[in-house]
Amino acid sequence: MRLVSLRQVRPGMKLGRTVFTEDGKVLLGTGMVLTERLIAGLTRSKIDAVYIDDPRTEDIQVEEVIRPQTRQIAVEAIEKTFKQITNSNKLARKISLIEMGLHFQRAFSSILDDLLLNKQMIGHLSSISSHSPSLYHHSVNVAVLATAVGMSLGYNRQRLMDLGIGAMLHDMGKLNLPEEMLQKEERWTDEEKEIAKQHTMHGFNMLRKQHDISLLSAHVCLQHHERLDGSGYPQGLQGKQIHEYAQIVGIADVYDSLTSPRPWRKRYMPQDALEYLLGSGGHLFEHQLVNAFIKHIAVFPIGSSVVLNTGEVGVVSRVDPDYSHRPTVRIIKDGRGNDIHPPFDLNLKASIKLFIVGFEDDDLFRMNDVANETTS
Repeated sequence: MRLVSLRQVRPGMKLGRTVFTEDGKVLLGTGMVLTERLIAGLTRSKIDAVYIDDPRTEDIQVEEVIRPQTRQIAVEAIEKTFKQITNSNKLARKISLIEMGLHFQRAFSSILDDLLLNKQMIGHLSSISSHSPSLYHHSVNVAVLATAVGMSLGYNRQRLMDLGIGAMLHDMGKLNLPEEMLQKEERWTDEEKEIAKQHTMHGFNMLRKQHDISLLSAHVCLQHHERLDGSGYPQGLQGKQIHEYAQIVGIADVYDSLTSPRPWRKRYMPQDALEYLLGSGGHLFEHQLVNAFIKHIAVFPIGSSVVLNTGEVGVVSRVDPDYSHRPTVRIIKDGRGNDIHPPFDLNLKASIKLFIVGFEDDDLFRMNDVANETTS
């Protein structure tokens, strides 16, 4: 299979991977043959890319580190709880708050179990994207990314639970933001950004009252926008004043925000987001934590179409976690754009004169300077 932007999808193509709605329900299942009507539905659902089956890449499998049903359960738990908390019915809201800790412990336990069973796939975490910009999917993505870092640091199960639940709930305070801000499809104004900064304190105040959610998880919600040099919010903490869990979630939050589409911009390429994080080491985040995070990210995700310095086009077929910038590429077009029959695999680790210069599908990615981007 290979990743294709929605603008390049054509009727008759077959889905290679399940597509979910923003609230975690299955929109289209694997193997579905796309029609004009279904493609229009994907557009309305703000899906910017899908995996399709392609005879030239049929043996390339983009395995998910968490099962589709695990993602669905987690997204539905977040969506249901968040909506109940904002319910105008005080009794329904009270019941939801009482049950919240149990819901998230169950949902995150499933995520953790999947990650523990798929340790060998942790190096391909950039393939977790749901290609949906929703708050619910973002929360699950950040939980998966942060937990992978915790695993690499040797955290025991209880520490992973506290970290992961904090990650799932890190943006919970956004429920208290004005509805018009959450629905807005343009960039927030400077005034709106200042209002948005209150979400960390809102979330902390909700979570610290929950007897079955760790205070450490609540502090993840409070501190995930704090930065090492004191430039973050809400308290301008510095250095060791910021809990390690919050720093890990902050890194994961920045990465997933940059590599996900927004109504006002395309996603950034993974290598651009990673370069931004590398530059932030020792400045915004601890070097050790940035390095632990980057170990688990494939710069060029399996299934993505890339262009070599020769002009040849191929699909990433394998990634060596120790050399993620030099994957194995299935060459499908020559330097003139002609299809190659049969395609062949090229290991860039063994071909030092060849290298990837970018992705074929410019429709998917923003090429401007990531350093000027902000995440809230």
